[in-house]
Amino acid sequence: MVTSPDASKRERPAPKEDHRVRVARQRRERMRAKLFQSIMAVCSGRPANSPAVIDDVIQHARVSRGTFYKYFESLEEAISELALNLADEMTVASFSVYDVLTDPVARTSTGFQMFLVRALQDHNWAGFFIHIGLLSGDNHVITAKIKRDLLAGIETGDYVVPSVDIATDILMGAKIEAMRRILGGEGDETYVRQMASMVLCSFGVSRARAEKYVDAAFNRLILEAPGKLEWWNPTPGTMQLTA
Repeated sequence: MVTSPDASKRERPAPKEDHRVRVARQRRERMRAKLFQSIMAVCSGRPANSPAVIDDVIQHARVSRGTFYKYFESLEEAISELALNLADEMTVASFSVYDVLTDPVARTSTGFQMFLVRALQDHNWAGFFIHIGLLSGDNHVITAKIKRDLLAGIETGDYVVPSVDIATDILMGAKIEAMRRILGGEGDETYVRQMASMVLCSFGVSRARAEKYVDAAFNRLILEAPGKLEWWNPTPGTMQLTA
């Protein structure tokens, strides 16, 4: 049987990546990851009104200035790229444990606690978010999701608030200040749940109902996050199921 030219092309295996090309690519990826980690660490340790400087980053990463500029044209470019990566990471991570929910109160309590639990587990991540103001403003997917949840809660009668914008400001402000307290060593798992309950109460949810939703969301995170969230890495002995 004669094989057509098109069929032979389909059957031909894809060429393997050259070993040297693969090694070089992996080396570049490792260095970019290392520089991002140093940027996060440097930014998280500085006041919000004190910008990071390139010397701090290369000193932390233990690389030369020339090495840094092989990967980024400026520190500002690197910070912006890292910010977008982290925002995308949290958005993607939310799909499996947050976006599958339809109840607006369950979504709010899950999303709010997911951020604070990660802050408990990774202070550099939390400090970077706060430093660059990634949780401030209206022009990102995270805020859009929050507003949709609040609007849905208003429509179902679960939330009684003057406006979606005011409720968003309350939630985002509480989240930022809670992360600051966690970074200061004053927050733990109980604090996270109490903050989430207070936020729901401020939206008109009864205290008993708020606590029920928060505990359910917290327990669900503990049970499902280890297999679904790459960043999940609690300190041994923490993150215990609530009664």
